[in-house]
Amino acid sequence: MEPKEIKQNINCFYIPEIESQFIQLPEEESKHAVKALRLQPGDQLLLSNGNGKLAISTIVSNDYKKTIVEVNKTIETSPLPYKLHIAMSPLQHSDRFEWFIEKAVELGIEQITPLLCHRTEKKHINLERMNKICISALKQSRQSYLPKINSLQKIDDFIKTETNTNKAIARCEGERVNIKNWITSSKSTSYTILIGPEGDFTEKEWELAQQYNFTPIFLGSNVLRSETAAIFVAAAFRYEFIY
Repeated sequence: MEPKEIKQNINCFYIPEIESQFIQLPEEESKHAVKALRLQPGDQLLLSNGNGKLAISTIVSNDYKKTIVEVNKTIETSPLPYKLHIAMSPLQHSDRFEWFIEKAVELGIEQITPLLCHRTEKKHINLERMNKICISALKQSRQSYLPKINSLQKIDDFIKTETNTNKAIARCEGERVNIKNWITSSKSTSYTILIGPEGDFTEKEWELAQQYNFTPIFLGSNVLRSETAAIFVAAAFRYEFIY
């Protein structure tokens, strides 16, 4: 939850190192502050290091290449009361997968792993772009923790090496546990969820997941797109643990 002393209309910037009283914003962030937001000396802004620290700061010099800010107050924030890792197949249309990343960051997530499944149509991802989207969503939603975007992994390898004891796979059919019941009965704070590609997992992938103790979960009677299912999962955890 965001500390009460942070103003609602304050703009947030991602700065991995918040250690000094005076901090120079990177050129890209400086340009955004000065040219896009038209911030002036004396205006306040919020810095996030993506690792739990926020800093309420004031602009000292608004040079569009090297804006200088003074840190007025640092705040150490607590992480969410749960850790959610969603492993999901990239989608044929990149914008839909990018939309999922953006919304998952806003809702609160610890890790995202793109999965290469048998029915995955898009075989490559631009990890640098995914991280930029992640940072942008962090700033927009003023998060203090930056999720980790992992490199693309083959689903068989991921299933066999995932060590989380609370892990589930979303399925469109068969016997499944309601996601709400699964969350409340697991008595844990760390979870891994598999979301399949368009066309769902193959029977072989499904059987392998069962073999490695992934619980089949039910997300409702409607047929959801992959990205919608992933956002549903992120929202379900947010609701169960926060509200």
